[in-house]
Amino acid sequence: MSSLFKKLALFLLGLVVLCVVGLWLLLSSSLLAGPRGALVARALQDKLGQDVAINGGVTVDLGSVLHITAQDVVLLNDANPDSNLADLVSLDFDLAARDLMQGRVTLSNLTATGARVTVVVDENGHSGWTNAISDAPANTEVTNPQGSVSFNPLSLLSGQGIQLSDSSVLYQDARNGLDLDVQMSTFGLTQETPSAPLTLSGSGALNGETFDLDGTFAKGDPFSANIRFDQMRVDLSGDPTDGGYVTSINAEIQELGQLLDALKLQKPISGNGKISAKMHTSDGPARVTDVNVAVALDTGQSLTVTGELGEMGNAADVSLDTRIRLYPDDALPPPATLRRDLKLVGVDMTLEAQPNGIPKRGMVIATNGFVLDTTGEGPPPVEVSGISRTPDGLLRLGNAVLRIGPPDAPFLVVEGAVEDALRLEGIDFGADLLISASSLIAPEGFAAAGDLGKLVGGFRLKGNAKVLSLSELQAKSQGSDLWHLDVTGSVHNALKFEDVDLHVKVDVPSGAKLLETLELKPIDTGQVQLAIDLTSQDTAWETAMAVDVGDSELDLAMSLDMADPHPVVRGTVESDLIRINHLRDIAASALQLSKLNPQAESAEEPAETNEIQPLVLSEEEPASGPLRDVTLEPLGRTILLSGMDLSVQIDLRKLEGDAGTTSLQSAFEFAEGKAQLGPVDFSYGGGHFNITGLMDMKEDPDTLRVEGSTDGWDFGEIMQAINFKKPASGVVNGEFKLQGHHKSVKDFLATMQGSAFVSMRNGTIDTQLLDIAGLGVLPWLFSKERGKTAPIVCARAPLYFSNGQVSTKQIVVETDQVQVVVFGNVNLKGKTLDITGQPRRIGKPLSRSPWPFTLKGSLNDPKVKVKDGPRRLKRSDGASKMPENRKLCVPDILQLQ
Repeated sequence: MSSLFKKLALFLLGLVVLCVVGLWLLLSSSLLAGPRGALVARALQDKLGQDVAINGGVTVDLGSVLHITAQDVVLLNDANPDSNLADLVSLDFDLAARDLMQGRVTLSNLTATGARVTVVVDENGHSGWTNAISDAPANTEVTNPQGSVSFNPLSLLSGQGIQLSDSSVLYQDARNGLDLDVQMSTFGLTQETPSAPLTLSGSGALNGETFDLDGTFAKGDPFSANIRFDQMRVDLSGDPTDGGYVTSINAEIQELGQLLDALKLQKPISGNGKISAKMHTSDGPARVTDVNVAVALDTGQSLTVTGELGEMGNAADVSLDTRIRLYPDDALPPPATLRRDLKLVGVDMTLEAQPNGIPKRGMVIATNGFVLDTTGEGPPPVEVSGISRTPDGLLRLGNAVLRIGPPDAPFLVVEGAVEDALRLEGIDFGADLLISASSLIAPEGFAAAGDLGKLVGGFRLKGNAKVLSLSELQAKSQGSDLWHLDVTGSVHNALKFEDVDLHVKVDVPSGAKLLETLELKPIDTGQVQLAIDLTSQDTAWETAMAVDVGDSELDLAMSLDMADPHPVVRGTVESDLIRINHLRDIAASALQLSKLNPQAESAEEPAETNEIQPLVLSEEEPASGPLRDVTLEPLGRTILLSGMDLSVQIDLRKLEGDAGTTSLQSAFEFAEGKAQLGPVDFSYGGGHFNITGLMDMKEDPDTLRVEGSTDGWDFGEIMQAINFKKPASGVVNGEFKLQGHHKSVKDFLATMQGSAFVSMRNGTIDTQLLDIAGLGVLPWLFSKERGKTAPIVCARAPLYFSNGQVSTKQIVVETDQVQVVVFGNVNLKGKTLDITGQPRRIGKPLSRSPWPFTLKGSLNDPKVKVKDGPRRLKRSDGASKMPENRKLCVPDILQLQ
């Protein structure tokens, strides 16, 4: 029996020795290095989910915890056998023998030396890494099996001990050009005990920019991590919540150049910036709130973005305020009155998510000459997609969309790409124009805006921030028979308006129908046609304009060469035929159209005021349209303020009307800041006028001075022209010297200063016009014969103007029997009057006036009062005798001797 036990013991011992030797051979002997490597490779493959090959052998240190060292470890790329996913010089890790016996492979204390990891993503989003994020489409989120976004840094890192040295990660993405080369000198993730916090530390370089990183992660407690560059720092701090974390992200960039270097981008800009946000992660979709971005460039431009990105992947949940400033607040360009001085100052954009999924958005484009403000519901004013890095280090915007105008119907949509966004070079945009024709005239001036149709067209923009060409410009009116507009052309450099070739044609079949549609008084102008050609080459400019109304035509040509030491705009205004009635109709139509411009209406004083006051404009009403804060001057005034001299010759060879034919020759000159039109000397139908207009653009650019004289005009025709149907006759003469603000006719009248003298002789007037207040008691005072008309021997009216007030003390109207002396004032700005008239027998100035009258109140509806005359008058010097040679139309009381 004992021998049997001995044999059994020897057998078992031999078996144990054999197993030990076999295990030793398997784990340590070079004879079984191949099977040993295949076994470890299969274990790593099961753990990593990638095909693994070990080319340099595997050694195992025995113990309760196996320490395994693998040399020349390779992660194979099935999609591209010529390129490995990763190469490791050596990989060390621990494996618990008990876990191995139970079929569990749990690696710990990983140490890698010389690791070279490569992630190359192709245009389809494939990288060769199985189940990698990079293999998902660009808009796909990584989710847990229940479909919700899952993020827990502790579960990701807990139980792992990782040490890397002399390792690198290369990430290249063909979809966006991202190229990140991370060289890790050291990297360590340690946890002393399962309950101890994880400690992260390391140092390395990102595309040559060195950094250090560290962090601490404790289960159930706040975590923190940061990465520090020489001129950048990113901090993460997280607080646990029910089912997730709230992670605060803060980045401070002292020099943008280092960020651009780290991203392998060219760096044409320099400045600094700060970024902060909070990410809320739990079992539901992640959310980003409290976004705050502030970037300031050394050249003065700045960008701020605040708001919320909302639910990740849900564009309808974004609410952001964006503020772009191209100048610092203390160095804003002065308000521009000339278009050449116009500069873009800033852009403000707001995007506010709404429950219905349609965001409320707004955009304010601010220049130093006007502000364009549009708000409402609709797509964002700016959308950018396809952001990528080019192989030569440029930041490319693959698709950028800019919508200008009301959100629900933008009138300009610009879409295209920018090859170098940081330098604004390689711009290539197509633009679509769709604007209501009514908004070109007056946004809210009339109801039947749809009858005017729309202006439809487009153009193309190519170039950079210095030279931006505008080509393929085509725009036409559509949807209306009231007018036809056609615009074509190109501009070599739209930023400086250089090398221009523009052509505009306008055709209005019926001016009366157009005015009626605009809810204005129709003027029967007939067909009106306008053609404008504007061209420039280098420094030479040419402009030609032709206006045709019926058989009347007017041609204007102007030229300018900016290369001249003292450039002069030279031009001609010529016509072979202008009919007087056409000229009158066009002037009346222009007056009607001016009513559509509310900015041309000057503020009015209260009606009941007789005091002479300086013109004080009240605060302007808030702008009802998208344009506000406009400081640009009208184009004509802009030309005068440009500093260039002008010389325009006027030759209207034939002016034809019912009363005959005449001609007009004059000139408009502008030199050394002073403009002069005329003298314009014109005779027609027995009448004649001579007028000169003057402006001093240096000393007093807001004031227009007009002076001249007129004579020979038929009083009856004047009364008919202003719609007085009662018969009248006489010859009217006058002279004037006036000045006032030229912004509009109302402004000129409201600020007018100067004097005028109007006289008439040998006239008649309907007696009903003399029947003040309809009393039927005055006409007999003016003539012996009570007929339909009363003779007007003469009339003389000296008028004085001051800030819109017209005053007089010596207006005299004489018939063959009566002299009427009128005095008082008229407030043109307030539209009121206060006038007193006293009729007396000729040669009886001291007698009692039988029927003095007053007109007082509104110009449109004055209150007329006739009262008993005053007592007999006396001169203070005692004079009481009329001279033998009495002067006509001089107050008799002033002629007494």
